[in-house]
Amino acid sequence: MGRISINKIEKLSYEGYLWMSDQEEPTVYNNEFVTLPKDSDNPFVIEGQLFNKAEGLSYSIKYVDGQYIVQEYTVTEADKESPDNEPKTYESNRMGNRKLMFLRYWEEIPDEDNYSDSNNPKGLPVLTQTKNVFIGFKEKEDSL
Repeated sequence: MGRISINKIEKLSYEGYLWMSDQEEPTVYNNEFVTLPKDSDNPFVIEGQLFNKAEGLSYSIKYVDGQYIVQEYTVTEADKESPDNEPKTYESNRMGNRKLMFLRYWEEIPDEDNYSDSNNPKGLPVLTQTKNVFIGFKEKEDSL
């Protein structure tokens, strides 16, 4: 979908987190309604990832140089099942026993900058990661 204003985030319940500028750790949401600040509010969201499974809506929020950068994505079941996409999990910091789950999107893109010789011509398609989209939490497995 693309870049949007923080004010345009749908008022739905989300799984994810928001790390506010006045907090030492993020607030974690487990399918809860989220109250977001307006563009000019203080405290502000330093970083956030939100996902609504029912609608397949994912939002990535970052506050950089005094403004929000908010990316909105729609994730379908076909996206999750596509062999061109790859699920990836990351360890969380300060979020309890959770792992962050993302879906990496890969596309073949012609590489015009690649070194050219008779065995490797310019413009040859190269598999490139184009998106890394938050799709919720995975509880960490208990260790024995």
